[in-house]
Amino acid sequence: MLSSQIRTHFLEYFQARDHLLVPSASLVPEDDPSLLLVGAGMVPFKPYFLGRKQPPAPRLTSCQRAFRAVDIEEVGNSTRHDTFFEMLGNFSFGSYFKEEAIRYAYQFLTAEMGLDPDRLHFSIHPSDELSERLWREVAGVGRERIVALEDNYWQAGPTGPFGVDSEIYYDLGPEFGSAPQESPGRGDRYLEIWNLVFMDSERLPDGSSVPLPRPGVDTGMGLERITRVVQGKSSIFDTDLFSPLVQDFRSRSEARDQLGEGAGRRHLWILADHARGACALVSDGVRPSNEGRGYVLRRLVRRALVSAQALGLTGGLAPAARVVAQILAGPMPQLLGQVGEIESVLLEEEARFAEVLDRGLGLFLRLAAEGSGITAEDAFRLHDTFGFPIELTRDLAASRGLEVDTVGFERLLEEQRQRGRGPVGTDLPALPASEFVGYEQLEVEARVELVLSGGRPVEGLDQGERGAVVLDRSPFYPEGGGQVGDRGRLTWTGGSAEVEDTQPGGQRSQLLSCLVTSGQLKPGLAVRAEVDPDHRLGCAAHHSATHLVNAALRLVLGPEVAQRGSLVTPDHATFDFSWSRPLTPEEVLQVERRVNDAVRRDLPRRVELLTLEEARSSGAIALEGETYREPVRVVSFLGFSRELCGGTHVAASGQLGAVVLTGERSVGQGLRRLELRAGPAAERWWEAQRELLHQTALALGSPPAEVPGRVATLRDRARGLERALREASQGRGGGDISLPFPGGELPAHDSPLPMERAEMRRLGERLAERAPSGSAVVLAGGTLLILLGPQLTGRGLAAGELAKMVCSALGGAGGGRPELGQGTLPEGEHAAALRELRNILEKLPEEA
Repeated sequence: MLSSQIRTHFLEYFQARDHLLVPSASLVPEDDPSLLLVGAGMVPFKPYFLGRKQPPAPRLTSCQRAFRAVDIEEVGNSTRHDTFFEMLGNFSFGSYFKEEAIRYAYQFLTAEMGLDPDRLHFSIHPSDELSERLWREVAGVGRERIVALEDNYWQAGPTGPFGVDSEIYYDLGPEFGSAPQESPGRGDRYLEIWNLVFMDSERLPDGSSVPLPRPGVDTGMGLERITRVVQGKSSIFDTDLFSPLVQDFRSRSEARDQLGEGAGRRHLWILADHARGACALVSDGVRPSNEGRGYVLRRLVRRALVSAQALGLTGGLAPAARVVAQILAGPMPQLLGQVGEIESVLLEEEARFAEVLDRGLGLFLRLAAEGSGITAEDAFRLHDTFGFPIELTRDLAASRGLEVDTVGFERLLEEQRQRGRGPVGTDLPALPASEFVGYEQLEVEARVELVLSGGRPVEGLDQGERGAVVLDRSPFYPEGGGQVGDRGRLTWTGGSAEVEDTQPGGQRSQLLSCLVTSGQLKPGLAVRAEVDPDHRLGCAAHHSATHLVNAALRLVLGPEVAQRGSLVTPDHATFDFSWSRPLTPEEVLQVERRVNDAVRRDLPRRVELLTLEEARSSGAIALEGETYREPVRVVSFLGFSRELCGGTHVAASGQLGAVVLTGERSVGQGLRRLELRAGPAAERWWEAQRELLHQTALALGSPPAEVPGRVATLRDRARGLERALREASQGRGGGDISLPFPGGELPAHDSPLPMERAEMRRLGERLAERAPSGSAVVLAGGTLLILLGPQLTGRGLAAGELAKMVCSALGGAGGGRPELGQGTLPEGEHAAALRELRNILEKLPEEA
């Protein structure tokens, strides 16, 4: 069974039980400052559990993309851990509770997935006597397969809904054991595959709790883990969700012949997981930085690049973006159109990392030459000042027979975290004021007021060191309102520094993240501050474009459209807005036309400083939930757009040249996202599309104008050939065979092509209808289906047991009910499965 079939079957199973299917939300949480990233399927539904919003239906099901940064260090050392994953889930908001959740889960795993019930184990919270009784009564589970664990409790972040849970484990077998006397929750033999959370309380910010308005059910099953079990693989990295990536990296490694076990395999697993995670994060608008989500992405990419370096990988990480897009094309079709953008982000980060290695390697070699190991302080300095990952320090030290004080390093890292998130610690005095003059000027003379390193004031930064700087006046725009921070350069007599990012440092200050390229940067220094004009112009163009898009959406869809967020970068922008359905192609085209009409009219930009009441009464649009400090800044493009905004903009709409909408998709319940490019970025996008069309036309041997018709013809021809092949395999061309048993024959169909499970069921029923025994067997693409009628069940045969016997004997898995059995087989084992079936049937006793 392919992972895509498992995903589809899960969602269809719950849809058939009155659950509304909702699309996956973005990895970036909406209106939830307690979380950096969505780490569970229920995160988008927290307002429903808390009773603050009405769910679209009392029962929901979804396949939510999720990311858990806490597991980064586990990846590569475990057969089960990954960072980015898909969470299959079913949810109830007062519609049902423990009994139905347990019944649904057990039936899906045994009757639908064909898992052996005897290999399923269950854990409960010690206080949850009801769940223990339900597992025994509803599922018929013996007490010996239920364990009580104190950590069977789940909470969605530091605040929010919580409750006890019950976890389902699959026994992988004694060969996977890692410790004596293993049990669920202890060791590697028992794999947790599904968690059923029974939400009944809310954790408040002060640590207290209150009952939820109505109890709810939140379940989560990792697609990667259930796919591993169904496909009978030794690790998640052997499934079809990872194996194409593993093969890609293996083929590009200089050490491809030594990658079966140990460190080589570990590096392949790291690369495969981190490539998936990086692509998903970039797709959802995250960009590498030294803060928050951006730091998670930077850490992920750089850890992968350490593994790429260890394997001597040709081409680095970027070429894997296309493989990831193909693997995830079903749940994330937008990836196919974002490959070029993702590759650019990864290549840029790879180049930055190469600079890091150049700067830090000299210090590492000096420390290593001392021969006494790497102290915690030195490892932390490599990490914090030079951006050297601790993994790289460990690997380099190990290759020289040196130890690294990683325990002390983690202690220093935790101390830095406790001083506060970001480059400034909460134990520091208020930052010096920094006057922002960047609306009018891109270059100014300034004075360095403060220099920080590791969150602490320092006397200066030397060449090759990174830190944060506060100027008395600054032309750099700090990140805010969805717009990324400015980049640029500081120069002074005898030195220079690259400004890599600009972040707010409080109400009246800002922090420049700097890399000193020559000389020493210290407080009191007179510097020339210069904003990168291309970076600023790109951001300004895309910020102005989002204003025009906002106005055009309201004209096309109506005034009820409300902006929910945006991302503004030099080369693209996204615009999130409230809307309950996908936009039609015609609506997208109308929005784009209205935007470009405003561009052609070259509307002058106007900026006003008003009170909030004056701004609202003048018709200015404000972002819902945003806090504004008076006087507010109102930016308008004459007669078309008027918004409260502190960002940078072009002087007139005509400077945009053109705006192109490159994508429209869901990023959450009732939330849509438009992706766009403006100015030179739009021109580059058009050029890339034209080149794609040109290459496609060359491959098809057709003029560009005939490509759509040619593709449609080929698609119809392929469908016809596939249909003919399937019909041939189902007809008298050898696909249908008979399995004799005393007193009759069992019709069987054998096809190498995979089929949807419903299609297999229909084919089996047709064969069974024509057979005196009322029974049939279908084998398709490694999946086994057995239907048994009364003639055979009355002779002691059970389809589920038969599927279990056949599949288990060949290294697969099976199970089911007396009349219906299903299972999965290792690749190429159809003939062996038929032999096993024949042997079993021939030994049936004669009918009495």
